[in-house]
Amino acid sequence: MQTPAPFPLRRLAGPLASAVVLALFLLQLWELKESSARRVGVVLDDAEQGIQVTEVLPGLPAERAGLRAGDLVVAIGGLEMRALPDYDRAAALFASGEPVVYRVRRGDEGLEIAVRPGAPMEWGEIGLTALVLLAYLAVAWLVREQAESDLRARLLRLFTLAVAFEMAAPASGSLIGNPALALASGLFFLLVTGVQVGLELHLASVVPDRQAWIARRPWVVPAFYAVGLATALTAAFTLLSEALGWGVVPWSAAAAQGVMFAYGFPLWALGVTGLLGYQATRHPQPRGRQQAGLVLLGVLPWVASVLIGTAHTLLGIERWGWLDQWQLMLLPFPIAVFIAIYRYQLFDIELVVRRSLLYTALTTSLLLVFYAALGAGGALFSHLVGGDRGSVWVIGGATLLLGLLFAPLRQALQRLIDRRFFPERTAVRQRLVDLAQELPALGKLPLMGRHLVGRLTGIFGIRSATLLLATPQGEHLVTLASTLVDFEEQLDQSFLLSPDDPGVQLLRRSARPLPAHQPAARSASMAQRLHRLGAELTVPLLAQQKLVGLLLLGEKSDVRPFTGEELELLNLLGHHVATVFENARLFESATFEGLTGILRREAILEQLDRELQRALRYRRPLALALADLDHFKAVNDRHGHLAGDLLLKRAAQALASPLRSTDAVGRFGGEEFLVVLPETDLAGAAVVAEKLRQVVEELAVALEDGTVLRITVSIGLAAVDPRAEWSPSALELLGEADKALYRAKADGRNRVEPAAP
Repeated sequence: MQTPAPFPLRRLAGPLASAVVLALFLLQLWELKESSARRVGVVLDDAEQGIQVTEVLPGLPAERAGLRAGDLVVAIGGLEMRALPDYDRAAALFASGEPVVYRVRRGDEGLEIAVRPGAPMEWGEIGLTALVLLAYLAVAWLVREQAESDLRARLLRLFTLAVAFEMAAPASGSLIGNPALALASGLFFLLVTGVQVGLELHLASVVPDRQAWIARRPWVVPAFYAVGLATALTAAFTLLSEALGWGVVPWSAAAAQGVMFAYGFPLWALGVTGLLGYQATRHPQPRGRQQAGLVLLGVLPWVASVLIGTAHTLLGIERWGWLDQWQLMLLPFPIAVFIAIYRYQLFDIELVVRRSLLYTALTTSLLLVFYAALGAGGALFSHLVGGDRGSVWVIGGATLLLGLLFAPLRQALQRLIDRRFFPERTAVRQRLVDLAQELPALGKLPLMGRHLVGRLTGIFGIRSATLLLATPQGEHLVTLASTLVDFEEQLDQSFLLSPDDPGVQLLRRSARPLPAHQPAARSASMAQRLHRLGAELTVPLLAQQKLVGLLLLGEKSDVRPFTGEELELLNLLGHHVATVFENARLFESATFEGLTGILRREAILEQLDRELQRALRYRRPLALALADLDHFKAVNDRHGHLAGDLLLKRAAQALASPLRSTDAVGRFGGEEFLVVLPETDLAGAAVVAEKLRQVVEELAVALEDGTVLRITVSIGLAAVDPRAEWSPSALELLGEADKALYRAKADGRNRVEPAAP
């Protein structure tokens, strides 16, 4: 299990994004201050012979000076007004409190009205904007650790950052006298909104998990982004074309944005509502319905404001004032996400938050101590050497030293926090590391499988664990080990899964642990097996994107859900275990029989060759036995090949059980087995063979219908006598054993027959 890099560069993305948001908000405050000094309190629109006042805001300089709605502004401060851009150029020259002469036409009358620009900043609205901005940034920071492994967290983080960028940037409608920045702000708003459309629809489709109909239609999610960005780019290009006077678009920027607000926004709002509403009412798990329902409640105020505002615009009804309080409409979403996280575990961040708080507190304390010591040391050094030059060298050297030591200190501090404050987490990680190192030493797949599921139940406190492993050809996933059923003893209880099963495919694509109900929803066959084994969590074992197997983990003994930290550890373990099992499977498929678990024909013959060469070189005894099951074809004919395979497997295990570690047994062909016995003469081989004959004779295999199968074995022996001059080849030795086996069969079977002298 590999540990992550000490300081991945992706961790800089969060601080950098936050710094940009802060810079944009400071720019917004500065521009609001400048615009407030130029503000007069009128809403203007283009007219045929100038610009027309459509609304005069109460209590502001325009109303106090006597401007009225309907007035046609012809000139301001001597500058002729033909279109709205002319007003921006004139407003750039405004100074707070300095009178500016508006020349207007009111009916048939021409008037000159002196207006003194300047209005107080709306600190209440600014404070509300800052509050909502901080709420969205808090959500982005809260899920930053989960974003590495959870698509929902990545989407939520990107969406909340996009909203924060939009809120922090200066609003084009509030910028007075700065047309270039107003244009840039308008373009920024449109493009960020287009990104938000895709992100929010995508996010709504995966809360609490990915919806099945979207999984079956992979084009839907790209369509979310394509529609949002296409609409935003069209409106942005229209605005840019109009501002620069290109005249390449037949419609106005106002018309393009009007269509976007009147039709695009309502469709966006309805799409988000529909996706979340479906999960809130139809999700199979109560916790999933609660998570989706809370997020839906968070977006409903914004949805309501969009739909009501659109209805007012289309029906020509005067817009309600509260609809302009867009900050209030956006605030419920981060609040709902906070509740969904802490109350219904939308993401598991409790450990991340606690670690972050401790780490921040300790790091800040160490830095304060460091700089306090640095200041004291600099002052003392200056006093000793005289002047300020000494303190400069001390501060410079100490700062350089801090920079060099920061990364090691950070790692040491992180280890200290984990060890002192989160010993359980450290212990679990260490036990998983030990487990990953123990598996390869076990050698054989069944032993590795039993060890893995047994240790996992203890490490995570779960009620059951089952391991499925892909066959060498990848045609099936077969049950290898389980804490519920001993598949070695109850082969008939095992089951197969196809790699093409929709539930298995979901796990392969996700490449991370998933709650059992997600793959179960894709496949009735898999749902039945997961229910039978009491599985709560499914962990894919992937080696280089290849599905090696599945881990099915049961419910925890304390009924608590798996935490995000545990899921991440299981994901890392799954990738490591997959590589270990794949290597072991490749070795076993080349060396051992898949059905019987003993050596293949080629491997046992290689073993015979090695032992024969050693025996002849050093003149040591060697014996071999050819064992053939009696009347095995009748078992296949009467009970079927599955029963025959079961009997063959159990007979092979019985033959292997009495042997020494230096002996070897392999399948020679069909129902015939070859046993190699080093350092054994013919008399000793006869004793061993008699034990083998007895264990097979005592074997009883119960079938599912209650039938008990029994079988016997005939064994022929041959040996190398180190005192004799004869030096046989492996083929000659096998020939002698085969002749002895033929005599055992001819003399009534179920007997041991040594080779003739």
